[in-house]
This record gives sequence, structure tokens and C-alpha cells, in this order.
Amino acid sequence: MSGAPLHANVRFWRDDALPGVEARSSTYRQKAFRTHTHRACIISLIDAGSTSFHLDGVRHTANAGHMVVIKAGRPHACNPDSGCGISYRLLALDPRWLLAAAQQPGQAPRFSSPVLHDPELFAAWGELHQAYVQAAPACAKQSLLLACLRGLTARHADLPADLPANLHTALQTEGSEPAPRDTDTPAARQDRASSQGRPAGDQALNPAVAQAQAHIAAKAGAWVPLEELARLAGLSPHHFLRVFKAATGLPPHAYQLQQAVERAKTLLAGGMSISQAALDAGFADQSHFSRCFREFTGATPGQYLGGHACQARPAGAPTGGTPPPTATPAGQQAK
Repeated sequence: MSGAPLHANVRFWRDDALPGVEARSSTYRQKAFRTHTHRACIISLIDAGSTSFHLDGVRHTANAGHMVVIKAGRPHACNPDSGCGISYRLLALDPRWLLAAAQQPGQAPRFSSPVLHDPELFAAWGELHQAYVQAAPACAKQSLLLACLRGLTARHADLPADLPANLHTALQTEGSEPAPRDTDTPAARQDRASSQGRPAGDQALNPAVAQAQAHIAAKAGAWVPLEELARLAGLSPHHFLRVFKAATGLPPHAYQLQQAVERAKTLLAGGMSISQAALDAGFADQSHFSRCFREFTGATPGQYLGGHACQARPAGAPTGGTPPPTATPAGQQAK
């Protein structure tokens, strides 16, 4: 990839010793994102400027000093407001971190508003972000993260927090996750569906949409035509398109692009080259890949690949691996 990045002021930090967490800082002066979702839970700290965005059909505005909490799977586009730009710091968390912060097993904390004004909590999350920037030891970052999650859920969630002591061990073990004692509650099903790209508020995911999402996940790295998805759902293409967008917030093609970009992010974070990640994610044209990557992430593939490793490790040493924040059971690659 050649030429200057479209967005120069974007940086990433990751730590192999603390799986499922990514730090980021960004500054934008113009529109940077199309409507998109995340497989991670997003905690943003607005340092300057403002953004107005829609989430679950409601318009919100966040200004400097505000926190923004967006759970996995919620379609949004937090672009800077006209004429003011925006600078923010961000922590992206595997949804299991938030899920494990709930007192009720299998039910992630819920927030009445995504925009929070809490200077003390803002400072605490800022300290965690700074720990990533300064490459603090993993144990220090872990302690800060757990404290931040307790503060977030205790102060602003509908349910109090109760973090299990073995959370970090569970996340570090490949193919494992914090073991919920009851994962078949309506709330648990809703949170699992949201991590697949489903907007909040729906009480039951349309079976046709769920089947289509599973089919897309099973064909990771390949593009599934609308007609094939509609036929699988037993609907006409036009009807299926309307049903799918109503359930996920994205039309099928955009949803597949989003999933392909998320898969590429996982590959890039693991050190794969940009060209190979593009091919493995299903992009035959690297320029198309780079354009889609920027539109969904607000960064170039090169910027994401260059994310700073917070902890050095001996050459050839195995990594713990960041578990992708997917909607499939842990250990099944869907990204």
C-alpha cells in the first residue's frame, strides 16, 4: 500500500499478555466512518470536539469529557460534528470482559444511555489507556481494567458488578471463556445475538436471519450472493433484504463486508501481511480491501498492522493470542 494514510492521527496498542483488549487514539476533522458494528465492546473517551450519532434509533451527542459505551453488534457511525473535529481515546474489549462484570450469570450489564458524564471514571479509563501507551506491565493493566469495569458497572449499569477472580485465566486459555451458569436466559440470548451484528431492542432474532448469519460465518473468506441467502431463508431477495437489515442494522452485502474486515483485523493483529490478510478475508482486490477497511475502521490496514505491542517477548516465543470478539463459541474462528 502506497501513499499517505487517509487518517494520519490514528494509533493502536495491543498486549499479547492481556487478551481481548485493544487501545486506540484517533483524531478526525472530517467524516471517517460508514455505518458499522464492532465485535468488541467500545469504551471511548472524548478529549476534544463532539460527535452526534444514532444508536438503536435514538440520536445522541457526546462532547469533550464524555464517555461513550457501545456494546458489540450495535450499528453506529461516530463521525465528528461539522466544523469541530474530534479527538478521542478508545478501549475495545472482548464482550466476555463485560459479560463477566455482571452479577447475574450470562447477562451482560446494560446502560440506559451510551453517553456518560463521569469525570472520575473518565480519568480511570484514561489511566488504563495511558498504561497501554507507556507499555506498563500486563499485571498493572489488568488491575486497572478490572477496576475500570467495576466502576463502570457499579456506577452506570442497570445491574451491579461482581467480577470473578479467574476471568483473566479463562480468557487466556484458548477455546475457553468465563463459564456462565445459565446462558439460555432471554437477556443472554439477546447479548449473544447482538455480537453478531444485531441491534438492541429486538427480543428474538428472526430465524431466517440467524440461519443466514450462520451460513455467512461458515463461508468465511467467501462472498455469499443475496439470492443464495434468500433461498436459504425461504424468502424473496427483496423481502429477505428488508428482514435482514431490520434485524442487523446493515444490508447483507454491508454485513458481509463488515465480517470480512473483522476477520482481516484478527489476521493483521496476529502479524499477517496486508496482502495475505486481504486474500484470506475474501478480497481479491487489495485497493478494494484498503478502502473498505478505512470506511469500517477509520484507519488504514497498515496503521492497524503497525499497532504497538505493549510487551516484548523472546523471538519465537508463543503468544497468548487475542481471542477474537466473535459471536461464535470461543475457539471457533469466525472473524
